[in-house]
Amino acid sequence: MQRPAQAVTGSRLTKYMVESSDIEQLKKDLFSDDWKLMQASSEQLRDIGGEEVFHFFIDCLDLGNSRNRTRNIAALRLKEIGDNRALEPLLAAILKKENINYNGTLVYALSGLDCTHKLCELFEMLFYHGYEAKLGAYNIISEQIFEFTRQDILSIASEWEDLKKTPERCPAFNDAKALIEDCVQGFLPYLDQS
Repeated sequence: MQRPAQAVTGSRLTKYMVESSDIEQLKKDLFSDDWKLMQASSEQLRDIGGEEVFHFFIDCLDLGNSRNRTRNIAALRLKEIGDNRALEPLLAAILKKENINYNGTLVYALSGLDCTHKLCELFEMLFYHGYEAKLGAYNIISEQIFEFTRQDILSIASEWEDLKKTPERCPAFNDAKALIEDCVQGFLPYLDQS
């Protein structure tokens, strides 16, 4: 089945019918050094949709930091697609040791997905990741509703108390202290309810 899409010709977009070879070219364009071409191609792929495109974007999450622009643009398209099957692959990419301090866009992409069961992982980002990732995690924690146990909140509160004693373990501690404190304090009243 063919669907209309946009093709890049210079700086202008023109309509055409999408064929398999066109999809392959759009995928290749995501590895270009031309940011505008990458963006336009990724948007076209998103609009085409389907399992092939979804899995291509998922595969891009495994790219290393040398291809972080491609990885990040794929993450943004996954956010826009909003398919929660992307949650675990995004979390895996975010939590990769080599991506720490290079994962702010990946964390932002989580905001388009249902993180109901990922409160502890979000607090891990808030505690141990770079400032941009902390802001993304803070926004998700502030905007979504979570399911958690009393033990989850006790662990989070305990970890935060430890980090306040050893702030060097928490990147950007001074810049993020108030927002982390706000998040932790927001969950402490639940301890009184159980």
